[in-house]
Amino acid sequence: MRFRPASIVAAVAALALTVQAQGRTFDLLTTGIDDIQTAVDAGALTYERLVRMYLDRIDTFDRRGPQLRAIIATNPRAIETARTLDAERKQRGRRSRLHGIPIAVKDNIDFGGMPTTGGSAAFAGSYPPRDATVVQKLREAGAIIIAKTNLDELASASRGLSTVGGQILNPYDLTRNPGGSSGGSAVAVASGFATIALGTETGFSIRSPASNTGIVGAVPTRGVISRGGVMPLSFTQDRVGVHARRVDDAATVMQAIRGFDDRDAITEQSLTASQAPLRPIPDARGLRVGVLIEMFREGEQFAAFNTVVLAQRDALTRAGVTVVDDLSTGSRLIALMPDLRVNSFELRTAFDAYLSARGPSSPVKTFADLVAGGKYLRGGSLERRIQETVQMNDLKANADYQQRLKMQASLRAQIVALMEKHQLAALMYPVKSLPAPPIGTSDDGDRDNNISAVTGLPAIVVPAALDRMGLPIAVEFLGAPFSEARLFAVAAAYQKINPIRVVPPTTPVRPVDTVRY
Repeated sequence: MRFRPASIVAAVAALALTVQAQGRTFDLLTTGIDDIQTAVDAGALTYERLVRMYLDRIDTFDRRGPQLRAIIATNPRAIETARTLDAERKQRGRRSRLHGIPIAVKDNIDFGGMPTTGGSAAFAGSYPPRDATVVQKLREAGAIIIAKTNLDELASASRGLSTVGGQILNPYDLTRNPGGSSGGSAVAVASGFATIALGTETGFSIRSPASNTGIVGAVPTRGVISRGGVMPLSFTQDRVGVHARRVDDAATVMQAIRGFDDRDAITEQSLTASQAPLRPIPDARGLRVGVLIEMFREGEQFAAFNTVVLAQRDALTRAGVTVVDDLSTGSRLIALMPDLRVNSFELRTAFDAYLSARGPSSPVKTFADLVAGGKYLRGGSLERRIQETVQMNDLKANADYQQRLKMQASLRAQIVALMEKHQLAALMYPVKSLPAPPIGTSDDGDRDNNISAVTGLPAIVVPAALDRMGLPIAVEFLGAPFSEARLFAVAAAYQKINPIRVVPPTTPVRPVDTVRY
């Protein structure tokens, strides 16, 4: 059949009418900041309605249904706050791109309007005296703190389990561990309980759950974002980071919460660093990414994930990125990992400083009080870390501790030198080479990857594929110090070319989760 010009015009006109009639649409499982703000601009959505939609999903899938237990508590003033922000927007416009955006916050980050428990019964019902710096910045930007998320107790394990919140489940497979310790934040984003979530990381606590739940997980250069008002493990390694579904959204949140803070001396480093916006530079073409081959574990059990991640070089090439293969620091990174962390060495000092700032209303005044009270999860990483910490002597005289710090500094210098030599915007490798483990087992050992944490270098995890069991596989990009803009550019370009993300089967999209206009 041959089409005449008039027929073609008519067909195009009919298609245009159909598209116009359909209009725009998005749902809570896939939406990003721009989708939400466009719908609000068009008068098709209010922030109050948006918050109610998220709260309904929390009730349906977290408290009932599969009972994912990603949320410890919802903010009782979230709807009221949304209503106020709706009115403010009509009168004066948006404060920022985050105006009215619902964000979940890990329950070791202080939010003055709700208890901060760290998942521990020792802090149940205890309110901090003020917001953490990152929460204060989010609220100033107009974001809505919608909920506090569950975590491994006191952020000190990788099973997704706490005495206050119970066991978090992975929405891709309810028999699987979501990763930890920021498992609740990752599951909240993956399951459509919030647009974005804040997590914390000392070793692998943001990136591992992001990998396990098929979302973006981003951590900044050490010193970019304040840890003031965050329950700590290590004054060297702790960082606050972001869980999101889109790279650009993660960058937007980091931009909002970055900067010097007199509550956290380490942020002095950011004063001398570039103050360029953290949102991705618009074009990744011409940037170079190196394949860090020594982060690909050897063995048949790792082959499937390694193959998938190596295949992502093609997506980067299609995005205009130059890929440099087979790079190595020469330091056998995987073998070094177990001896690089300093968590147990620094826990007592860091925790006592936090408790002092929390003030007289805290039910626990010192780390010694926590140990004496005995209200913490037994039989796992937390108990082992507490026992190790109790036995620590003066850190200045502790040869093991001092050696670990030297190894961290040396490794950071080697990685930076490698990137400078090859003029790289990022290094890429598998964030982990195995899928999420079964509930009741730890997400560490052969799944561990603390390289970003111990070097303090920025990193971002982006979904790459699903394995044959339907479990997410991810790629990690590691950047040079204070190079977040270029790092995000690479990750955003990759995500655009490979927008793989499948809605978790246990938390499907419902008609009430969709906005059409």
